[in-house]
Amino acid sequence: MDQFLTAGMLISGLFFGWTIGSHYTGATMGMAYGTGLIKSRTVATILIAVFVLIGATFDSSHVVSTVGTGIIRAQDLTPLGAMVMMLTAALVTAANTWMKWPVSTSQLACFSVVGAALAMGVPIFWGTTVVLLFVTWIGTPIASGLLGFAFTRIADGVSQNYGERAERGLRWLLLAASCYAAYTLGANNTGNAVGVFYGLHKMSQMQAGFVGGIVMAIGALTWGRPILDKVGKGLVDLDTNMGVGAKLAQSITAHTAAWCGYPTSMNQALLGGMAGATGARGREPISWKAVKEIAFSWFFTPLLAGVVSFLLYTALSWVLQVR
Repeated sequence: MDQFLTAGMLISGLFFGWTIGSHYTGATMGMAYGTGLIKSRTVATILIAVFVLIGATFDSSHVVSTVGTGIIRAQDLTPLGAMVMMLTAALVTAANTWMKWPVSTSQLACFSVVGAALAMGVPIFWGTTVVLLFVTWIGTPIASGLLGFAFTRIADGVSQNYGERAERGLRWLLLAASCYAAYTLGANNTGNAVGVFYGLHKMSQMQAGFVGGIVMAIGALTWGRPILDKVGKGLVDLDTNMGVGAKLAQSITAHTAAWCGYPTSMNQALLGGMAGATGARGREPISWKAVKEIAFSWFFTPLLAGVVSFLLYTALSWVLQVR
């Protein structure tokens, strides 16, 4: 039975990694695609795949450790619990991708762990890890908004002083910032899917990151276009300077959180950066209908993941007579 559950856990984790890769195409390359800098969705998803793999392999160890052993004790993590955590998060993420609703997979992963842990009756590190995760999630759009405002103002100043030459440079900077966002996605979100592999001592941190990066890259290449279109074309009307400001703000904020070991939402960082960039211009080109959909999914889906994880673990442990 343990071998069956371990296989189920591995499959569920890989499935979750695949859904993460497909879900965050818009949050990484949506700006470059939406502004016309990258005209092909295929090129956009290939760039995501390359840089997400690099970030996941070499810079995801902090988040892998937090998700794998930071929310509950490593000795309390069982194959059934790990399978339920990852399967729940994967299914909820896939549903949101199908609905074209950007959501926080970091919140889904962490709430899935908490839900299963409550059903297992094991201690949860509420006062340390969970509280700091909440602080990170609240602070992400605020910090990104402030940076987005500042970077957009700087980009506008450069454009005014250097004209057309600056425009060419800023377009290249937007492409670099989008690639940096894909790298940050690998560093920040891979641990959500493969942290349990490390927690159960099935892989080292780097091995888990590499495997997670592979499946995330595949997810971006195979099912990444719907969210790429949603964010790139349907959320906001940005020019190059605003795109640079928003992307740098998103990537720096999310990468800083990853280095601290606390996974955060690339989508929330992106929306904060967008708000800051538009605020720097004193206008509001954001599609508020899309924002309302996203905000609803941010509050509803993590709670849904926690409830589903709790109920699924309770049902499976009763049916299989395994804890």
